[in-house]
Amino acid sequence: MKQRAITTLVGIPIALVIILWPGGVPATVAVGVILALAYSEFVSLCAAAGFAARLWEGTAGITLLVLAVQGRVPVDGWIGAAGMVLAGLVVLFETVRSDRRPVAALGPTLMGVAWIGGLGSLFIAVRFANISDGVTLWSRDTGGWAAVALLIVVWSLDIFAYLIGKTFGRTLLAPSLSPKKTLEGALGGFFAAAIAGVVVHSMLGISIQSGAMLGAAIGLAGQVGDLFESAVKREVGVKDSGGMLPGHGGWLDRIDSLLFASAIAAWWLTAGPR
Repeated sequence: MKQRAITTLVGIPIALVIILWPGGVPATVAVGVILALAYSEFVSLCAAAGFAARLWEGTAGITLLVLAVQGRVPVDGWIGAAGMVLAGLVVLFETVRSDRRPVAALGPTLMGVAWIGGLGSLFIAVRFANISDGVTLWSRDTGGWAAVALLIVVWSLDIFAYLIGKTFGRTLLAPSLSPKKTLEGALGGFFAAAIAGVVVHSMLGISIQSGAMLGAAIGLAGQVGDLFESAVKREVGVKDSGGMLPGHGGWLDRIDSLLFASAIAAWWLTAGPR
């Protein structure tokens, strides 16, 4: 518990500075690095189950996804072609390599890229969102505060699900996936996320009602993301995805809720109710 608190207290200020830095380049680089580290943990999980997810091919795919959604460096002229070239090279290398395992390798590789890279890169889409009437920082850089608002909602979900589950939890939520998660904790996290959505609605440029709905949606999606990672870890027989973050496990353990929440937030800020 002490290590968990120290890691959190050190990490939050660093995360806020990176996210709010004008222009969004530090946020893009940081998210790309974190997603690559989380994917490397996923590769290790796959190896424990006998699957040969490819590290460098998957990392390259995640890098292209991050570049595709960021709004700072123009990539429209070449990102699609780069994706097709990468796909062709991956198939070619898997065909000619002596330890080729196209099904056991490319299946989990594509899963990892879609899950970690596809969903995780949408956090960058939130960071580069141009939100009318949102909170501004250093001119019209509203996306930075939108990304912070997303983190506040997800952190509220995680913290209150943990605290309420630990204090009042009696009814197991999904014992076949996670023996410690409880229905009481899940409900506490859900309502905390909905309340947090109300608190941060102005940072997102949406109404109080929309903030509550977005928070509730994140409260559901984030917990689905948490349970999905638990299912992956249960299949391969490990407790944590890694050990890079003292008290928290690995990067994938830390961002499992945020992956699904980012997808919900990115859609909401572009097509959802205001």
